[in-house]
Amino acid sequence: MRPLHFLSRRFVLLIILFLLLIIFCHQYVLKKVGYFLVYEQEPQKADVIIVLNGRDTERSLAAVDLYNKGYADLIVMSRGAKQPGSDEFWKRVGSNFNGTIFFQRAVAAMGVPEKSFRFIGNGVASTYDEALATREFLKKIGYKSILLVTSKWHSKRAYLTFRSALKNDAIKIVIQPSKYDSFDPEMWWKNEDDAELVSYEYMRLIYYILSFRISFLEIIH
Repeated sequence: MRPLHFLSRRFVLLIILFLLLIIFCHQYVLKKVGYFLVYEQEPQKADVIIVLNGRDTERSLAAVDLYNKGYADLIVMSRGAKQPGSDEFWKRVGSNFNGTIFFQRAVAAMGVPEKSFRFIGNGVASTYDEALATREFLKKIGYKSILLVTSKWHSKRAYLTFRSALKNDAIKIVIQPSKYDSFDPEMWWKNEDDAELVSYEYMRLIYYILSFRISFLEIIH
């Protein structure tokens, strides 16, 4: 039987080795955590560019770039859901504060004609809602391919959500995270805003798995 002090020394050595592993490998792990959220494909010609709600400046710039390069002739965005107190708010401040109008004016100011931009849906509150609104729009028009524009940190969940919602419709989805997004998967933990985005996005991924909006197997592939 080995002496107790020999086992204790071995246990301490294992702890030290484990701590050294964490010290030297933690950045590698954290980078993997950041890059896991980012998914990008080569842009291809498509029937329509779908821009997801939120982060309007960076996403509108990316959508207009794709439009100007001839990847699609139409940019589409879902209308956002009304927030509590919206009706009274618009009465007091006027329609110039409307985020929908802001986006429409932004793409028009960047040279996209009115006929090449369209709003869809009756008010969306989530990425999943946007996927369903897009599905209904594509069915009516008969389109079969989309360029999906969003932020880098949102791109993996957005792609998987749309793929799940459109899986029975033979729609080709090409995901295009905006290059104007400042999210840095290499050093996200050193930036408070990026760290908050990563925490939020992983919580959303868990929720989407639990609510069967995407499958766990799709995430790890």
